[in-house]
Amino acid sequence: MIDTEAVVNRLHTIESLAVIARVKSTNLLARRIVNECLDNELSLPQAMIVAREQLAGRGRHERSWSSPAGKGIYATTLVTRTAAEMAVLPLSIATIIARYLIEVFGIDARIKWPNDILVGGRKIAGVLLEARVQEQRAYVAVGIGVNLEPVKDDDRPNAVSVREVAASGYTAVDDAIIRFIEYVDDGLTRRDSPSRVLEAWRELTVHQPGDPITCVVGDRTVSGTWMRIDDQGRAILRTSDGELAVAAGDLIV
Repeated sequence: MIDTEAVVNRLHTIESLAVIARVKSTNLLARRIVNECLDNELSLPQAMIVAREQLAGRGRHERSWSSPAGKGIYATTLVTRTAAEMAVLPLSIATIIARYLIEVFGIDARIKWPNDILVGGRKIAGVLLEARVQEQRAYVAVGIGVNLEPVKDDDRPNAVSVREVAASGYTAVDDAIIRFIEYVDDGLTRRDSPSRVLEAWRELTVHQPGDPITCVVGDRTVSGTWMRIDDQGRAILRTSDGELAVAAGDLIV
């Protein structure tokens, strides 16, 4: 059982915390809150929603995210940023989650552009950001899923859990959730500069120059090699047609 009041009293940016037993999707619920606030000219709360179970969790490109009860962290945080900050926010969130796994559990977590977290090439966490922009302000729902426990008969052959790879520090789901909340709050409070975000992301990325990459962008598939990320957080690939800057898409390593 998580004492939400006690946890919130230790936080600096997140003002309210809800832990609910079951929901279709924390991002879907957060999106409704964002729309309700903006449509009625209300201030957006700096809040986090944590679900014990999601019935319709999803990731990028509407892919499902397996969210069985007691097996992971399923959370969405509501934050407000300037529209200019949105370019590197996905990378910033990815570094926060990677550092959480590294520093709390001794896991060698690495980032796949822009914000999937891998361990030994297998996915342990993912991030989905949805935003509504109004007058140069971005009202963002930051959805994060972390696999804590292995799932029997899991249909994700490339998934791995904290329980399977933690070197130390993993005792129970609730303890992991509390530390997660604190790490996310600390990262949001720190609000690293874009240059610091990019530096941290580059230190933690799984990609190396020259790695073969297939990039799926909409209905196009482009093959090339990894070069770098630029100052706007875009992936720069070398293709047969020259350099390609990718602002959104899936990289298949």
